[in-house]
Amino acid sequence: MEWELLGIILAGMLLLTYNCFKIPFEMPSPTDVKEKREIRFDILRGFAMIGIVMIHIHSYFQFFHPADTFIIHNTLFLSNLARFSVPIFILTSAIFLRKKEGYWISKFKHLILPYTLFSILGYLIKYKNYSLNELIEFYIFGKVFTPFYFVPLLLQFYLLFLLLNPILLQKKLKPWILLLSFSINVISNLGLLNQFLPEQYHSISIFNYIFFFVLGINIGSTKKSSSISSDKSKYINVVFFTIFIVLLILFSHLYGTDLKNHHTIYPIFIMIFIWNYLNYFNSFIANLFSYIGNQSIFIFLLHPFIIHFMHSIDPYSFAGPFFGYIFTLLLNVGLPILISIIIQKGKFLYRSHRLT
Repeated sequence: MEWELLGIILAGMLLLTYNCFKIPFEMPSPTDVKEKREIRFDILRGFAMIGIVMIHIHSYFQFFHPADTFIIHNTLFLSNLARFSVPIFILTSAIFLRKKEGYWISKFKHLILPYTLFSILGYLIKYKNYSLNELIEFYIFGKVFTPFYFVPLLLQFYLLFLLLNPILLQKKLKPWILLLSFSINVISNLGLLNQFLPEQYHSISIFNYIFFFVLGINIGSTKKSSSISSDKSKYINVVFFTIFIVLLILFSHLYGTDLKNHHTIYPIFIMIFIWNYLNYFNSFIANLFSYIGNQSIFIFLLHPFIIHFMHSIDPYSFAGPFFGYIFTLLLNVGLPILISIIIQKGKFLYRSHRLT
């Protein structure tokens, strides 16, 4: 609660600073100046995907070495730093949503079908006493692996978009809908809605992320970016980002606070900060993160299997905690990408063979 309210206060200070000094601000939009898809959102998804892995690595290290407070507090700091990841996924997923023919066919092929297959396989691997009722429950609420909750959460937003699309895109209502969604999100984060919702639904509650979804819809309806960010805005972003980093260090090292995924302000700060500096990335780094972002759903569904099997191996066995962390991160991101490349290559060869 304190972190949520602190974020709101800092956001208010940032808005006042921009307003008082008349500093121009670049609002992210789904197309660049050449009217092409804005790849910076794919890069953001790449950052978010790596962040999700970092959150789970902290749990992995804590499982083996809960008493090693120095290491655990550092992995906790990295985990807290990455708590922008799920909100950014929700936001970027909403940006390119369009109501068109084949809407659910695309979602079925690229999300529902892989999720179903991975859920069944994961259930058979992770659990011993099989139960159809339990499998169905775990499937509906995304409980086969902890991070799987994201899929039923995302599917609810896809349905919400279809139902409320005409209302969400009305220009006159946009500011009020955005304000309402922000208020609902904050109230949900403070736990005030929990008593009105079934306990099982808490983990996949759309109210925890509804502001980011509505913000994504708003960004997605803009025509093109203005590219008017200034050196002053970059400097102020650095100042506020530094304040957040210092606060994260204090929360992580002094209090051992494990932050939640659905704070409203922190992910927005991260998005603005990264957005203003993406143009300074060299092409290799930008393309790497963009590729990770494009493969994010596949990595998201596969990496829990890897981290699950790694729970039988002490991370310190990989040449100590530092190299153990790096190796775990590379393995959980790199191996799913490698499998994805092999599958895509197989599909290409199969199609080429059929054509010949």
